[in-house]
Amino acid sequence: MKEQSTTTSPIESAVLKVLAYYHIFHHPLTAKEVRDRVDISDISQGAVDETLSGLLSTGIISEHSGYYFLPDSETIVERRLNGESRAQKLLGTAHRMSGIIYWFPFVQAVFISGSLSKGTVAEDADIDYFIITKKNKLWIARTLLVIFKRVFLLGSKKYFCVNYFVDEDHLEIPDKNIFTATEVSTLIPMRGKELWTKFIEQNSWYKQFYPNIEPGEVAHPKPRLSKRFSKALLEPLFFHSLAEKLDKYCMKRTYARWTNMYEERYSDKEFELAFRTHRGTSKNHDKNYQKRVLRAVEENLDKAIRQIKTETVNG
Repeated sequence: MKEQSTTTSPIESAVLKVLAYYHIFHHPLTAKEVRDRVDISDISQGAVDETLSGLLSTGIISEHSGYYFLPDSETIVERRLNGESRAQKLLGTAHRMSGIIYWFPFVQAVFISGSLSKGTVAEDADIDYFIITKKNKLWIARTLLVIFKRVFLLGSKKYFCVNYFVDEDHLEIPDKNIFTATEVSTLIPMRGKELWTKFIEQNSWYKQFYPNIEPGEVAHPKPRLSKRFSKALLEPLFFHSLAEKLDKYCMKRTYARWTNMYEERYSDKEFELAFRTHRGTSKNHDKNYQKRVLRAVEENLDKAIRQIKTETVNG
């Protein structure tokens, strides 16, 4: 027995990076999905298929029913298929709730994020929304939506998880990494065609990670009568000298609440990442999922590359 040092090709590294990322979520991928997600532009499906076959033959990756993944139980394929069935049913609810959110004053666009935007959900999954508001009205819009959730939905966030807001002047996502690129590239635009176009233009950096993924189309490009009513009759109620103070007040009250609830769990840097609170941005990720995912993907990728670089062979 002897050790033989090998090196990973750019395509192997790219494929492993994709599988390492989705391994965190126990989410196997088809060969086409792998091709769409590698960070090599215009790569052929044939080249990806050949790379997958090579990695499969050495046991670096596994395959079941046409799905590829880092070594794991084959039940993850069944789990993904069940999750897809649930996601299809949940999309109908997401459409309806997006329409309700869009009706609120100062909401300019509504996108679906989180697991539903990836096409498969767990049994206890929430529906996550990414919302764009008018300038300097973000915290008023957010507060109105939170009040609605607490009063009419009894605080349930299962179908109404509004945890990320930006206003029309702060469309660019400041954190640029594989986690945020995945979120941007998989968003499902529900309302707000014009701002969806601007959002994608200002976040075209995601192409550095996913050059082969193209943005989707807005499901409902034209505002309905209810939205025109909201803009014409409700929004003018907040266009006065007190609106500026009200928006700042809502922001300060929310930040104070988050600080009281979560500050002891995080360093200052981590708290800023998980609970970004600015006039043009509101982010509430109390589990700081981004940090956990980035750490896990590096661990998964390192493990796979170490395995491929040093293989024990007969000799």
